[in-house]
Amino acid sequence: MDKQHKALKKYIEKAENILVVSHRGPDMDAFSSMLLVKEFININYPRKNVIVKAKQLPSFNIPRMHDVTVVEKYDQGDEDLIIIVDAAKIDLVCENEDGLMDSPADIVVIDHHMTYSDKHDLVINEERSSAAEQVIYTFKEILGKKFKLTDEIAQLGQFGISSDTGRFLYETTQPDTFRLYADLYEFYPIDLEEITYKTNKIPLTSKDVIAELLKRLIVEGDMAYTYVKKEDTDRWERSDIAEGVTFVKNNIIRFIQGVHWGFIIKYVSEEPNNWYVSFRATKGYQRVDKIAEELGGGGHMYASGVKIEYPESKSVDQVLRDVLTVIKKHQSL
Repeated sequence: MDKQHKALKKYIEKAENILVVSHRGPDMDAFSSMLLVKEFININYPRKNVIVKAKQLPSFNIPRMHDVTVVEKYDQGDEDLIIIVDAAKIDLVCENEDGLMDSPADIVVIDHHMTYSDKHDLVINEERSSAAEQVIYTFKEILGKKFKLTDEIAQLGQFGISSDTGRFLYETTQPDTFRLYADLYEFYPIDLEEITYKTNKIPLTSKDVIAELLKRLIVEGDMAYTYVKKEDTDRWERSDIAEGVTFVKNNIIRFIQGVHWGFIIKYVSEEPNNWYVSFRATKGYQRVDKIAEELGGGGHMYASGVKIEYPESKSVDQVLRDVLTVIKKHQSL
């Protein structure tokens, strides 16, 4: 066992109350990895109090989903250890008004994105395909011979890995990914088509958001982009905006004839003056992680994002100019 895994084991053994969280607007990999952490700790350290918190539930049933405590704000509690999965820092979990931002608890990050932060006590990141894969391999290392699969762990692992690798199509898929998935599938098989069907479903109420995003779509060369304006947050529910943006960035942006990459700008209604930019690209065209990093964010080579914080109110046109300025610099390199 290496130094990092030994350190994580000590943090878990020392803690009494453990809080597990993930990034805002958690996707399937985020939910799966949070619940995997809770499941592993509950089985192997039954005296520990482990709570998973999020501001929403998954959009369809997954094992242990009702172990997620839904909250409006992340307030400080009696946690003495915070485990963040699928995100590099607490800033990606909390809003500015959330009390958890100032928690004195130890913070451990279990992540797989190529984005790092010094706002933690320990980070475990082997740049695996997904947070779910990283969590399983992490506890496999910590538990050694005590490591055992359960039906719930096998299912959650398959949901997380398949959703974050796009059914193994993304470049983050490695031989270890296939080996682990085979073990999980052998233990409790889930049809990939079932996973894809469930993870790609969208609420009917998000159709207006999707239609408007497509109306606004702009194509410049091999790049496409669209946006959510401030006033949109007054007429659409936050959850419908999130679902609509996710659908368009994952299923439309890169799939237009002649387009290979692009982005979506979204106003962050709960944090005035802040905007979020999501980038998607096709392998071999544009390294969007470098663009996101220059703007203060990060992620994968072909799937990255950034929250841009402004000191004063900005229009979507002003934000768009800032983003395109950085993009043009990278296109000329």
